[in-house]
Amino acid sequence: MPNFSSFNPNPDNLRTLIFGQDGTQTARAVATDTEGRILNIIMDGTITSISGVTISGGTVSVGAIDNLLNGTITSVMGATITAGTLTAVTNLLNGTITSVMGATITAGTLSAVTNLLDGTITSVMGATITAGTLSAVTNLLDGTITSVMGATITAGTLSAVTNLLDGTITSVMGATITAGTLSSVTSISQKTFVEQANSALVTDDTFTPLSAVTTSVLGTYSFFVYNRGPGANNADARVEISADGSNWYTDVVSTTGIAVGSVDVLVPQRFLKYTRLAYRSSAAGNATTVDVFFNGQGT
Repeated sequence: MPNFSSFNPNPDNLRTLIFGQDGTQTARAVATDTEGRILNIIMDGTITSISGVTISGGTVSVGAIDNLLNGTITSVMGATITAGTLTAVTNLLNGTITSVMGATITAGTLSAVTNLLDGTITSVMGATITAGTLSAVTNLLDGTITSVMGATITAGTLSAVTNLLDGTITSVMGATITAGTLSSVTSISQKTFVEQANSALVTDDTFTPLSAVTTSVLGTYSFFVYNRGPGANNADARVEISADGSNWYTDVVSTTGIAVGSVDVLVPQRFLKYTRLAYRSSAAGNATTVDVFFNGQGT
């Protein structure tokens, strides 16, 4: 074959275009970038294995990813990750994390934390912590702490303290301490007040005593006696004291009969553990009705 070469000495002339067909059976050339990487995007297909790929846009719809090793997922919607390790999660919305190790959560809301070991929570709203140890609580608003060990509470209000062992309370308002030992009390701003009322007591010919009051813990106390009548019959009253609650000594007696509509106040002159008031009709057979009030103030 004169003037025709049997072989092509230039390989560049042997290049071939690759075509594919779209859904309408139209031939389409396969495009690449300047590095020769295929630019065509697989639409509605399946990738069974990927190695060293970066997916920068679009949506990857998968039922399950069996294994992701040393990769990065920038956005996940509606996925369930059942195993492996997530090195960082930027944002989690309306999901559940069953186990976290060495993570720092800087924003968002945790609806429930089952177990926190050696971590820090900066803000908690409406949570119930049932076990474990809180090393520090900066602010607790309208909550309940069932047990505290070695803590210092510098502000706020404690509504109830069941047991305090070897601690210091600097200020108490309106508290009742029923047991234990107070090593030091600097100041008591308000003394306690005790009142007992007995109304509509009908007098008899002999003295009728009221229930005894334990006055050993009181500093000042007295009995208020009012003769309400009806009629014009007077009443007598006296204060009785006792050390054992069985044997009584007459301490103070009303000087004159208490007339109907009148009041007498009897103040004990001597001190014993128990004090009571007794009342009777001034004249035998002439009963009346009296009201008796006991008022006492703590030391």
